[in-house]
Parts: sequence; C-alpha cells; structure tokens
Amino acid sequence: MIGFILISAVIGALAAWRLAMPFFKASASGTANRILALAAVPVVLLGALGLYFVNGEPDAPGAPYSEVAARLNATNPEELSPDEQEARLRAILREDRDDLQALTLLGRFLARTERELEAVTFFTRALQIEEDPRILSDLGQALVVLNDGQVTPEAERAFDAAYALDPTLPEPAFFLGAAYYARGDLNEAARVWSDIIARLDAGDPFRAAIAARAADLLSRPQGGPGSDGAAPFADAIAAGAAPEDLANMMVDRLEMRLEDDPDDLSGWLTLARARWMQDEPEAGHAALDRARTRFENNPGALVLISAMQSAFSGEESDG
Repeated sequence: MIGFILISAVIGALAAWRLAMPFFKASASGTANRILALAAVPVVLLGALGLYFVNGEPDAPGAPYSEVAARLNATNPEELSPDEQEARLRAILREDRDDLQALTLLGRFLARTERELEAVTFFTRALQIEEDPRILSDLGQALVVLNDGQVTPEAERAFDAAYALDPTLPEPAFFLGAAYYARGDLNEAARVWSDIIARLDAGDPFRAAIAARAADLLSRPQGGPGSDGAAPFADAIAAGAAPEDLANMMVDRLEMRLEDDPDDLSGWLTLARARWMQDEPEAGHAALDRARTRFENNPGALVLISAMQSAFSGEESDG
C-alpha cells in the first residue's frame, strides 16, 4: 500500500510539473507567473494525494487478482452475486480462452443483462470450438433482441443450423416460423410451427405458448384491398361500399379459396377469426370443425386449431 501511495505521489508531482510548464515558458517580464508556477506544484500534488485519501480508501485490505479468482472459482456459483458470477467466468476464460462452458455461460449471462452485442461475440467464439444447436439458438436469439425483434438473415441462418442439428428445440423452430411468416409464407410457417408443437410433450410450457402465438399470427387476415386480385375491392370502394360490405367480400373470397385449397391451415384459422369478429360464433366454430376434419392426421395442426378454439371460448365467456 505504501508503494502505491508513493507511485501516486510521483504521478501527482509529474502532473503538477506539467501544469506548471506553461508558466515557466512565459516572457522574462512574468516573474509573478514563475512564482505562481512554483506554488502550483505542491498545491496540485497535495490535492491529488488528498483526493486519493478521501476516495481511494488506502486502508482497505487488498488482494492479488489470483487470490480473488481462486476464491470465486472455489465458491458455489449459486452463492455468488451476479457481478461475482460474471467475474468468475471471465477469470476462467483468462486462464483458458477456449473453455466452451465458460464462453457459453458468459454469453447467456450477458444476453440476460441486455448486453447482446458482447454476448454475440462469446457465442461466436464458442461456436468456433463446437457447433452446438443450443449455442446456435442462443446466438440467434441474441441477434433477434439486438435487432428489435426482427429475425435477420444472420439470425435465421443460426436458427436454421440449430433446427437441422436438433429439430426438437422449441426456440429455433418458433423463430424460423416467424421468419417465414414475416416473408408472407404462411404455409411454411404453419408447417414449422405444427411440427415443433407435435414434437413437444403435452405438459411443456413452450408447446402452449407457441400454439397460442402461432394461432394468433396465422389467423390474422392477409388479403384485402391491397392484395393480389384487388380489382373487385377497388370497384366496391369506388362505388362507395360500406366497411361491412367490404369485410363480407373478403370473407366470401376466403371461403371460395378454401374450397379450392382446403389444406391451407392459416386460411381456416383466418376464416374462423373473421366469423368471430363478425359476431357469428357458430360460423367460426364450424370453420374450426372443418379444419379439424381436414387435419385430423396432423397432431400439431390440431393443437393450433384447439388454441384458436380456446381464444374463441375465452372471448365468448368474457362477453
């Protein structure tokens, strides 16, 4: 500690001398400036030392970094504070920068504490050692959060690789479905979501969460006046058709399309939702019953249909 104080004193003296140099370079007529310069040296030096003694806690016991790292490594991680847990993982990586477990755990810790950019760095380092599906999923999720919820091409590649290695993981499948949905490929989104739902156990919380979210997204109307084949809507709008008439036109066109393409799961969910919004619950339930018949051999699709049915039942009971 005495050595540290001496070093601080030397640094303070050098800083004070540096500050005083401009005064020494003053013209010959500036005798008063030289006196001020000489006086400034001890003032700045004493000020620096005083600041250290007030805020530097010179009496606090110190410990070599190796001792701190050894203590953290020997302690049960569950007994450490979040800061200590992070310090412990960083200490491990200082000893072995290729420790896969430490890289992964530190990446997840950073992602949980909203430091996604640094988390991406550690996940990338971990994947250079081993291409693990969970780490790929972690990387993809960090990229999604980093980009405000958007499944970027980089994130999609990570999820796609994770899904190929382990199609039973729920997160990659969900985000892959979200990427297909964002591109307007509803059939592929429904396929991926149905597949992961069928793979998950009935009691898995991911199963219910994915089913509810997927059913909500897939049942949102995609067509309308701005979609392909919009000429009839444009004519109706030009003729002053009421909003209710336009809605009926959209539903009628959807029903006609489902007669030609009954394997469109998203279409059946959308039709049920539309009937529900038109205050025609019986027609909505009938659409879901037809969907069940069509997808009776698709367990995942049946769960999505049941999720839509639950949403109807909840709204009806609230009403």
